[in-house]
Amino acid sequence: VTVQRNENPTMWAEYYRMREQLKAKVASMGGTTLYEAKTASTVLGAADAREAQDLLRRADLCKEANEFYLFHGTKPSAAKSICESDFMVKKAGSNAGTLYGPGLYFAESSSKSDEYAADDKDGIFAGLFGIIVCRVTCGVINYNDEVSPPVQDLVDSVLSRQTHHCILGDREKCRGTFREFIIFDNKQVYPEYVVIYKRVDE
Repeated sequence: VTVQRNENPTMWAEYYRMREQLKAKVASMGGTTLYEAKTASTVLGAADAREAQDLLRRADLCKEANEFYLFHGTKPSAAKSICESDFMVKKAGSNAGTLYGPGLYFAESSSKSDEYAADDKDGIFAGLFGIIVCRVTCGVINYNDEVSPPVQDLVDSVLSRQTHHCILGDREKCRGTFREFIIFDNKQVYPEYVVIYKRVDE
């Protein structure tokens, strides 16, 4: 239905500072394992894939800090609130569970994020769904491909031991579904685009 770009200077400044801090921290450690997000490869048509690749080139993502474009599903009114006042980690998982702990969940696939999306029941976006395309700086990633992940240990690696900055749950490998990236600090995320859409029955 529509795509809107979020331009929030205050939020961007906080995100940029955090990205540069994580970039410096990773460099001081001698680097880290660099991952590739499959965001661009999940689009359907060849023309769409070219547009996605063009967007990634213009974005100039910070690969050495594992910065990616990732999707986050929500409802349109919540997307508007997030763009105005940022994500609220304390509300994380209230809509769809917390397999990897109470963090902010992002996906490489819009189909996965559509599972988390909801429609507004009234107002100008009634009957429509929302997905936010976010810049996410993952830093040092704690990768896990277990069917039943050790949740507390994974969360502690980010919040207590601080050896990692993000969890990557590889459900694609262990369950044949999709990989998920979990962040516990909203300053590692910048909501850049909001996609408002309707679901169409095939």
